[in-house]
Amino acid sequence: MSNLTKIRTAARLSGLVLLFLATACAAATMAPLATQNGDVQGLMQDGVAVFRGLPYAASPEGDLRWRPPQPAPRRNTTFDATVFGPVCPQSQRGSTYLTGMPMGEDCLRLNVYTPAAAFAGGARVPVMLWIHGGSFRWGAGSWPDNEPFVLANQGVAVVTINYRLGRLGLFAHPALSASMPGEPLANYALMDQIAALRWVRDNIAAFGGDPARVTIFGQSAGGVSVTALMATPEARGLFSGAIAQSGASRIEGDRQLRGTGLPIESLESDGLRMAKSFGIGNDADAPAKLLALPVADILAYSEKEMPNSMNPVVDGRVMPNDVSRIFRAGRQQAVPFMSGTVDREESLMGRYPFKLEDLMRGDDPAPVRAAYADLDEAARVKAWFADSLFRGPARFLAGEMPRVGQPAWLYEFSYVGETLRRTESGAAHSDDVAFAFGDLGLRARWRSEAPPTDADRRMAATVMGYWVNFAKHGNPNGPGLPNWPSYLRSTDQLLELGPTISPHKPGREAVLRFLDRGYEAALSTPKK
Repeated sequence: MSNLTKIRTAARLSGLVLLFLATACAAATMAPLATQNGDVQGLMQDGVAVFRGLPYAASPEGDLRWRPPQPAPRRNTTFDATVFGPVCPQSQRGSTYLTGMPMGEDCLRLNVYTPAAAFAGGARVPVMLWIHGGSFRWGAGSWPDNEPFVLANQGVAVVTINYRLGRLGLFAHPALSASMPGEPLANYALMDQIAALRWVRDNIAAFGGDPARVTIFGQSAGGVSVTALMATPEARGLFSGAIAQSGASRIEGDRQLRGTGLPIESLESDGLRMAKSFGIGNDADAPAKLLALPVADILAYSEKEMPNSMNPVVDGRVMPNDVSRIFRAGRQQAVPFMSGTVDREESLMGRYPFKLEDLMRGDDPAPVRAAYADLDEAARVKAWFADSLFRGPARFLAGEMPRVGQPAWLYEFSYVGETLRRTESGAAHSDDVAFAFGDLGLRARWRSEAPPTDADRRMAATVMGYWVNFAKHGNPNGPGLPNWPSYLRSTDQLLELGPTISPHKPGREAVLRFLDRGYEAALSTPKK
């Protein structure tokens, strides 16, 4: 027996003992566990082995800022994994629930939650890796008092991750690009996610997880990340299933690394403008000056100069083409896929009085007004926002999965808590997250609401049941759950996750056909 095997065996035996002790106390410190980066020490809490703040890559600061993530260093001492690590730098305006959390560039951390029985030597369990939302500007995988114990107790290991945000996670400047020949550029947030998946592949077995059964799931920016990970060759083979919740995307074409005359300003153009605001030009001295910028100054600039989009860009390498074109060509990762939206995605717009022209990016709004002729202008803007950014793309990407011989399932989440139905007309953006985790306490802490009812809890158990079945079997269906038919363009059926759970064709079919025609026209036009 090797020394590493002996350490793992001892850790698991200690875990069995602590499993019994944990019933008498809220949390118990565990024996050290060996990983490829050194020993780590976590807690047994609520029947779950918990490891917080584990570095999955080196700190991306100094010369490693705006560089692909580098391997986490090997440690000679036991790492304390009982507390969260720093969250990635961000404005606290968009993530008030993280107030008081340590923040810094040394933030490439993840957290592991494994059912005690699996950790203590039982059969390895499927892994669900959560990618948080927040427009790629805010958020973290570290949730104080909001950890995924309920989900982990369903027989899955849950991994939550941080990744670089804002212009630290998506940035390019011509001189900086020229200083890094041969390196992947720009998509640092996406590269971080890939590095986290590689860490899971190499280490999760030591925690009781099965590296061959990893499902990625995420919401909003996390949902965008899921489809981008399906499209990038760099993530191939790192996961076996994918769930994209409310992942806004542009089927017509993604943002580009460089170029002029584009529908969306190129990333390098944005980088030139930011550098100019700090008195930095496009010369040989620019890279060093950019790397020396204080994080606070970068955040302050981003507060006043919001970029057009923070979604991953087409860089020719990590993201070789538009996500839609990769799916259309059948080059996405061939894994089962779930995708869907909430029925009131327009809630994301808040009270800002957007005009239709603001959403059209220079295109003629007349065809959109004709397609939504039955709505007044205010309702039309909201409907176009939800349909063009969320409903249409989710349906399109699900419909492309037969090209790789894998099934897809499409849903619309419309459930509103029983006590809220008098004041809310539908499920708002992010309302589905707590239900997917089976823990309505998560949603209650995001905004004030009445305690959930028994019906609300049953709904959470149902939604979580679909997600867990998908992670375990590559199919959301299972005993006791209403049948969810797989999605095909020929039948065009989604599952409504509402007070009544039933499959049906999506609403506003005529509008979706209008979107389909626009997608086909865009995809049939060669890229410039």
